[in-house]
Amino acid sequence: MNVDVKLKRNVYIIIAAIVLMAVAVQVSRSEFIMEFSQNHDLAKDRQSLIALSKQQLPADAGEPKYCVVYDGNDEYGVKIKDNAVKMLQYMKKNTVSVNSAEAPVPFQNCRMIVFANQELDPIRNIAEVSDYVQNGGYVMFASSLQQDDMFYRLYRKFGIVSVGNQFQSNGIELKSNVLIGESGLQMNEPFINNTSSSVELDRDAELLAVSSEGTPLMWKRDYGKGSFMFFNGTILQEKINRGLLAGGISMLEPDFVYPVFNTKQLFIDDFPAPIRSGTTPLIYDAYKKDIPRFYHDVWWPDMLKAAKKSDFKYTAVLIQSYLDHVEPPFRYPVDEDRYNLISYGREVIKSGGEIGIHGYNHQALTMDPAVAGAYEYKTWKSEADMAASIKEANRFLQEAFPSYQTYTYVPPSNVLSKEGRKLLPEAWPGLATIASLYEEDAQNLSYVQEYEIAADGIVEMPRVTSGYVEAPFERWAEANTVSSLGVFSHFVHPDDVIDSERGKGLTWEKLYDQFSSKLERVGKTYPWLRPMTATEGANSLVNTLTSQVSWTTEADRMTGRIANFREDMYFILRTERNIGQLKHCKVRKIDQNTYLVTAEKEKFEIGLGG
Repeated sequence: MNVDVKLKRNVYIIIAAIVLMAVAVQVSRSEFIMEFSQNHDLAKDRQSLIALSKQQLPADAGEPKYCVVYDGNDEYGVKIKDNAVKMLQYMKKNTVSVNSAEAPVPFQNCRMIVFANQELDPIRNIAEVSDYVQNGGYVMFASSLQQDDMFYRLYRKFGIVSVGNQFQSNGIELKSNVLIGESGLQMNEPFINNTSSSVELDRDAELLAVSSEGTPLMWKRDYGKGSFMFFNGTILQEKINRGLLAGGISMLEPDFVYPVFNTKQLFIDDFPAPIRSGTTPLIYDAYKKDIPRFYHDVWWPDMLKAAKKSDFKYTAVLIQSYLDHVEPPFRYPVDEDRYNLISYGREVIKSGGEIGIHGYNHQALTMDPAVAGAYEYKTWKSEADMAASIKEANRFLQEAFPSYQTYTYVPPSNVLSKEGRKLLPEAWPGLATIASLYEEDAQNLSYVQEYEIAADGIVEMPRVTSGYVEAPFERWAEANTVSSLGVFSHFVHPDDVIDSERGKGLTWEKLYDQFSSKLERVGKTYPWLRPMTATEGANSLVNTLTSQVSWTTEADRMTGRIANFREDMYFILRTERNIGQLKHCKVRKIDQNTYLVTAEKEKFEIGLGG
């Protein structure tokens, strides 16, 4: 046996392995540096978009008016009006509000009218509604109606054959795709509870939704050259049901098109963050690992796998310390974990994700003892202390990633006071986005947002749903928000897994199965949504919000013109006609009679056949 030959061969193998490892490390470093470069590009985009946001684009005087009629003395009707107006503004329609207690309905000036009234008798010229629709107008009644004299004079024209008493109807079943991708969805849940009239519809009414008992809740009825849309319930006063408003409006008028943000986002709150040591039976019994090892070996690899499989990007928002210190000095708390920040943060960035800030610690930025007490938080003593904590969290992140810029803030427990909101951009000049909550808060504790650009240039971009487990309310909120705005925005916490209450007492294996199944379902139901980080989504949001769209409709085509066009914009088109020749746009069918339109230039055309 030739020993020298064997040794030489082994040496070559070792050298080759070292070279390969060096190449791999270099590739990894270059990919990481590329992510940093893209991260810096976001800052440039932000500056140009903020400049755009300060330009006021006048509404096109030639655009048709979409009128929302309400009774200013009726608090319930005002809430419906507010939701309808906001939805039409998101749709970039020329929107006018009319208080029927003060003025008649301007039928001759409206392309479409949404009525938020409960009673018809007080509307002085309501009798004109039938002629208005017969001559080509479109009317949506967004609430069940009191059975007054004018109701009985008109109800047959709404598609009602007979009507009985009002009662509390429960749940909903969609008989159509009034919520995109959700035809057949059933929600027999207490959060969907309506005051409805017992009605029988005529054969020409198109039934869109019923209650769990089978009572017609939503239908469309053509009348002459126009149409009526009727919602036989009372839940459209709630913000989370705006998808039904969007669906009703877009299915009422033929060839209806409206812009959407077209984004799906996935947040991990409290990550990276200090990980407590020790064990918990929920983890140790299944994996024989302590908590830090479980997160490193099991939870995080599974989270990366779930996101990759269903095409999501994570926005991870860090906590520096879990100590409840609300007075300086804040630097170098004893539980900060720079190693985990670098280790996990590097993988977040390499996977295409983003690191944002949740806070120096998990104490919400509020000086109100009542609000802080509701979450068992400490109350900050001054705005200066709150600002100092935010500066420290930024320093901590910059020390770990000197070349990385962070733009996104998520308030702890989604709580942010007016004082905290004001100081954030002062303490953090690079802040671009605040992501809190979209859903209304009955206790008025949360920082509730719309999708908009604040006066200080910060993008307000709320999250909608949360949790690893499919829950009926979350599913309903998701369906409404995707249909109305083209947004899926969801968040989870790492420690839900080790908390038996928040984790529903389920093992990580079962939680992971439900979480990954949820992401897969979202991908299959809405395959058109674009995966984005928070900052990418915010920049796209600003692009849409700062544009102005006008439409020209001819017999065989629709032409769109976009002022302030910067990059591709997205629209939902509802039409029963065939899609014909396209110019400077793409059209993708996403549901029955429903299309995603991608505008590639400031002027584009959609051909429409018979």
